[in-house]
Amino acid sequence: MTSQKFKIELLKTNWISKKDTQTDLCAHGQMRVKIGNEIVVDQSEGDDWTISASAQLLLRTLERNHTKENPVGDQLIPCCGHFLVFDNDMDEVYIGSCPTGIDWEVKHKNGNVTLKTESGTEAEINFADYKNEVLNFVDQVEQFYKESPEKEIPKDEFDRKGYLQFWKEWNEKRAKWKK
Repeated sequence: MTSQKFKIELLKTNWISKKDTQTDLCAHGQMRVKIGNEIVVDQSEGDDWTISASAQLLLRTLERNHTKENPVGDQLIPCCGHFLVFDNDMDEVYIGSCPTGIDWEVKHKNGNVTLKTESGTEAEINFADYKNEVLNFVDQVEQFYKESPEKEIPKDEFDRKGYLQFWKEWNEKRAKWKK
């Protein structure tokens, strides 16, 4: 099966704040996700999703399953994803979100990945194809950060710790999965 069974496209990127882009730490935008023949999300919702959180959560799915019972986050495409929590006894930063978002299951088996939407559409693809789709999306989101004004690291200890751990985890996972 080809990667056309699973496609992620970054359609638009933006910061919530047009004025204070240096203090706006979460990238937002619109994306299109196709699983099998189902369009899971596209611009028709009119919503901006937290694409930086989506990228981080999708990176996690390269290593493990994402199911209702054992999720990598609240949703793979969260509306909100700006509440970053990290403590030294945690393996990953917790990305807090509101209940609004779009989700699907990701299950690994025998070198393939099965994706199942909330409406029941399933698609099975080779892990390498899945990985390439995820990494292309992750790299586009990261490029948006690189092309934007440098971020101001939060002064508040709690916020700073969460933000720095978010990027530490991102960089470690991205380095692990070279194309």
